[in-house]
This record gives sequence, C-alpha cells and structure tokens, in this order.
Amino acid sequence: MKALLLAALLALPAAAQVAVPLDRTAPVAPAAPRPFQLPPLSESNLPNGMKVALIEVHRVALVSVRLVFPFAGSANDPSGKAGLAGLTASLMTEGAGALDGRAFAEAVDDLGASVSASADKDALVVTVFAAKENLDAALALAASMVRTPALPEADFERNRAERLAGLEAEKGSPGGQAERRLQTLVLGGHPYGTRADETSLTALSPADARTFHALRVRPEGAVFAAAGDIDMAGLTALAQKHFGTWTGAPTLVPLAETPRLAERDPSSTGGLVIDLIDVPGAQQSALRLGHRSVSRDDSDYLAVSLMNFILGRAPITNRLEHNIREVHSWAYGASSGVDAWRRGGMFSVETDVQTDATADALREVLKEMSRMQTELVPDAELASAKRLLAGLFVMRQQKVQDIAAQAAGIELNGLSPDTLQTYRDRVAALTAADVQAAALKHLRPAELRIVVAGDAKLVKGPLSAVAPVRVLGADGNPPAPAPAAR
Repeated sequence: MKALLLAALLALPAAAQVAVPLDRTAPVAPAAPRPFQLPPLSESNLPNGMKVALIEVHRVALVSVRLVFPFAGSANDPSGKAGLAGLTASLMTEGAGALDGRAFAEAVDDLGASVSASADKDALVVTVFAAKENLDAALALAASMVRTPALPEADFERNRAERLAGLEAEKGSPGGQAERRLQTLVLGGHPYGTRADETSLTALSPADARTFHALRVRPEGAVFAAAGDIDMAGLTALAQKHFGTWTGAPTLVPLAETPRLAERDPSSTGGLVIDLIDVPGAQQSALRLGHRSVSRDDSDYLAVSLMNFILGRAPITNRLEHNIREVHSWAYGASSGVDAWRRGGMFSVETDVQTDATADALREVLKEMSRMQTELVPDAELASAKRLLAGLFVMRQQKVQDIAAQAAGIELNGLSPDTLQTYRDRVAALTAADVQAAALKHLRPAELRIVVAGDAKLVKGPLSAVAPVRVLGADGNPPAPAPAAR
C-alpha cells in the first residue's frame, strides 16, 4: 500500500507539487472583531449611604465583591504618619470579631474563598471572592473584618517590620530610588505624594491604626461592587444583611474630599533639570520621567489612554519600546503610563538602559514624546493600536474579579454606568486628530521632571549636554561634602 501511495504521488504533475511561496515578512491580516457585549451595570443604595453596584456574569457560579472606602486611602494618611492606611488595611486581615488571625484565615480557607484588604492612593479596598453558595458566609467574615477588626498589637509590629524591610530593599534598587524621587518631584506636597518612609512608619502606633479605622472606614460614600452569578435583588439583600445596620463610629471629623491635583504644576515651568542619584558602579541607568496628568473622570481620559498606548504601553509595538530596545538595543524594555486617580493623575516613562547610552536614551524619549505632538499617527498604526486596545479590554472581562474591580472604579470615580458597555465603540471612534490633540494638551515635554539613578562619574557629563544636572545621594539630598584632607 505504501509503495502504491508513493507511486501515485510521484505521478502527480510537477505544477501540482510546487507550493505557493509564503511571504513571512507580511503581517497576518487581523480577523474581524467578534461580537462582545458586557451585561449592564445595575446600581442601588443602602439607607446608610453605601452604594451597591453589580454586573451579572452567569458563566460560572462565582462572585467577586469589592468594598471600597474612599476616605481611607493613603492620601488620607495624617500628617507625619504616611503608611498608616496601608498598615491598617493589612491589620484588618489579622483577626476580627471573636476570631484571631489564624482562626480567621482558616474560616476563609474552609469556604474555599479569599478575603483580603489593601490601600491605594484613593481608598482602602476589601476584596471577597467566593463560590456563589459560600458568598453569604464569606461576606459575614468580611463584614466582621470591616466592622470589628481586632487590629492586634503583636501583628502591628510584625507588619511594620515587614514594611521597614521593604523600604530597606528599595534602597538597593536604583529604579526604586528613582521612582520615589520622581513621585516627590511631580506630586510635591499634595496628599497623593505622601509615601511612607522610616521616620513615618516608626512614628506609628497601634492606637493610630484603631483611630484611622474608626474615623475613616465608614459606610457613607462606600462602594459595594460585585460581578458574578447573582442578581441585583440577591446582592442588595446580602449587602443589607451584612452592612445595612452599620453606621460607623460617631465622629466630629468631617470626611473631606482629597483636594484636586492641578494638572499644570507652576513650579515645573523653569526648564528641564535632571536629578541624578549617584549609584557608584551601577551597570545600568534607571531613567524615570514624568509630570502631572488627567484624573480618571477627565473627558479626555480615553484619548489620553490611546495616545499613551501608542507611545509606550502597547505590548512590544509601542514607540518607546521599538526605539529604545529594537532599534538601539539599549535596554530590555521601555514604557510609559498614565496613573489616573480620582482627584488627579500622573504621566510617567521608565526604562533601564546601559550606562553609556544614558543621555542618548533620554534624548530619544523626548523625541518620541515630541513626535506624538507634531505628527499625526499613521492610519495603519492607529488602526492596529485601537484593535489591540479593544482586544485587551475584552480579555479583562474574562474574570469576575477583574469585572468587579472595574465596576468599583466606575462608582468610585463617578463615571457613567455604561462606561464598560460603550468602551469599544468609543475607542473605535477616536481619530488621529484626537490622539494628537490629547498629546498637545496633556503631554508637556518641557515640564518633565527627570530622575536618573546611575553612576554619576560616567553619566553626569553626557547628561549635562541635555539639561542641567543636580547630583543627589540615595536619600534624595545632595551628597555630603568629602572630609577635608589633613
């Protein structure tokens, strides 16, 4: 049989045996977008001021809930006590009600669930993830953690020690040093610029955590957002059961909004200056650049997102990555980002480049930012970026945890309930002119704060040809003068 098959193949005309040449240099044409529609966001309110929001997802019998407390983020840390919000959030998982930390963790594990807490700039966030059948029990544990946390002193000391160790590790990272310095320069004295250090963490006490929790983890203005296999009536009933009677501790302290962070920083208009953190012997230079940007509720947010995606966020294909890595081979990667918070935002660029290319890499970053303002994005590049951005959005809708996080963000930032449902259409409608307008309005190369962490002996001279250089120690201050020779 094999011999017959071979003979048949050899008998085929020569033309039939010639394969059509494959052009491996031509990109594969993208497929047409598949239909995708996220269910609508439903909203209600509890009598105590807590907002309830839900996106129903019935693919699997799972539910994710995010409890967001907008007056308890790191921007609300008291003066001189930076790090208190994050430390308080960690302590809330160390036991609640009649359960100590071990018993609380075992109770959560017995449900096959997860209950955690963390704090970002805008809020303290409690996250619950459970099978539908165990959601009631998991929320009971979360409610005890929110309403009657133990906040034990022994665990306070352990959590503080862990944070101090993290700060010590950051000192050994040029990138970490540069990022901390950049945030200080860009955000200044605004509450968003507050970051824990050894002094502030050492000053904290267990009593501080108890006071912060009592005053700021409260139902008014809080968000109870969920996604998963439950309907609005069922979710509202659970929210009412576990949080409806909660009023929070009496307080005379008003829960004031974090002040707006002005997008334009008057102190950044005096020309470029490079802060050079001296890291003797460093094999690379950590470049960090940034300035203030839009808040999440800004009407230009989506256009700014697409502009940033093209500049430095799109995986592999973004302009900074292509320039710094692919064309010049100076670094493993380069990226930009827009952190859009509730009351302001920050644009930043980061890359770690070989030492002898430090100044040239900085020039290329500035050039790419300028190109976004002076040139329209070509049609093919724009279309590719919009497809990729829309595709990544769909990928973020695959897990109920991610959908719940997005629903919570909508409520926290006061966005339209149809923000997610209209996202792809709004991206598709953006034009090259919209992207350029966003760059002209919201990219400000002349107002950048620039931080480089590297070997000053090798990079100060080349950097001085780009802008004036101010040499600093690892602590962000000018290095101490060398002792006088005897």
